[in-house]
Amino acid sequence: MASNVTVQSVLEKISVDHLECSICTNRFRQPKLLDCLHSFCLQCLQELRQSQDPSGTKLTCPLCRCETTLKGSGVADLPNNFAFSALVEEVTMQEKLLEGQGSDIKCQACDEENQAISRCMDCDHFLCQECQKAHKRMTAMKSHKIYTLAQLQSGKIVYKSKLRDEVPKCCKHPDQNLNVYCNSCEQVICTTCSVLDHAKHSLTGLPEAAEKCKKKITEMVQKGESRKTEMSTTIEETSKSRKELDTMFANAQKKVSKKIQLGIPKIQKEEQKLKQEMDWIYQHRVRTFEAAQATNRKEVTQTKHKLEEVKQLMNQASCYKILELQQKLLHNLSELTRTQPQQVPEKLTFMDFEEDYYGASVFSVDMTSNMQGDGQPTGVCCDSDGSIFVAVCRCLTATDIEIQ
Repeated sequence: MASNVTVQSVLEKISVDHLECSICTNRFRQPKLLDCLHSFCLQCLQELRQSQDPSGTKLTCPLCRCETTLKGSGVADLPNNFAFSALVEEVTMQEKLLEGQGSDIKCQACDEENQAISRCMDCDHFLCQECQKAHKRMTAMKSHKIYTLAQLQSGKIVYKSKLRDEVPKCCKHPDQNLNVYCNSCEQVICTTCSVLDHAKHSLTGLPEAAEKCKKKITEMVQKGESRKTEMSTTIEETSKSRKELDTMFANAQKKVSKKIQLGIPKIQKEEQKLKQEMDWIYQHRVRTFEAAQATNRKEVTQTKHKLEEVKQLMNQASCYKILELQQKLLHNLSELTRTQPQQVPEKLTFMDFEEDYYGASVFSVDMTSNMQGDGQPTGVCCDSDGSIFVAVCRCLTATDIEIQ
């Protein structure tokens, strides 16, 4: 019983994470793959196109806003996500078995609607008792693998969708399987096409071409994982720098208040103005930090999604499907490796209030930590007559005589 609960919990997680369309929130029905590697139901995408631009050649993904170019018959011509279709079928069947609905499963080998007691994995049919006996009697079917419903319910024997073994046919020669890869055209073709249309091209067998493709994609996935780690590290470092800025701003405010309490007239008079200027600079920097964090977090989320989708397709898709999607997968992975984390200049973390003496009583807010400025407000100071200055330079010193 405990093992059944575990299997059920795993199935539920798979369903939520991988099998539900984000548009209709139901399980995928004829899932189609966009250029960004997000998948949606065929009907959902058709309705989405109607709401966006019915006559246009572009379709915007509702999740990441990336555009997919539509060709031929539009949404219907988008690549099928057979991996998702197979997974939906397998999970749905396994759930039905686990939920104790085995008695509802009818024989698919006859028209008598008898209760099924087993399944032939070769015929992809559930069998009643009589059909199971017939299977075992017939010479052509004696070698077929037959498992009882109890074996399937135990989870030891996993139901496998026929979609995984389906060999696609050539669109030019419907009686021919696609079994050759043309390196010159980057296209999966049949034997007849290889002779008639690709005779002088570089050709490779499907398994060999798929292995080369997988190796190339695996290398790109590793680079993508490194970039994701780099971005996550940048997010952590930026968060730490933001906390340092918050601490320094709070301490600078306390220093101003402390000087006010000492009863210095000029500073006392300008306390509110000085603090407002400090707060303006602080808020400006906070926006810079938040913008960088938002950008990096979005990139990490998209990178994580794309890497997961690529890995799932690599693990579950057929040789044909991997080669068909090769350019789409490599393009997405290449985009990931080119994306650089958005850094926040270290100098924007520093903020302090200092008292300087250059022939006069001067109080300044040093924002630069002696670093070269970049055009952002880097400091604010109050001179001996109470005037406020905002610095956009390496350092600002205000005195009775001059400002350097």
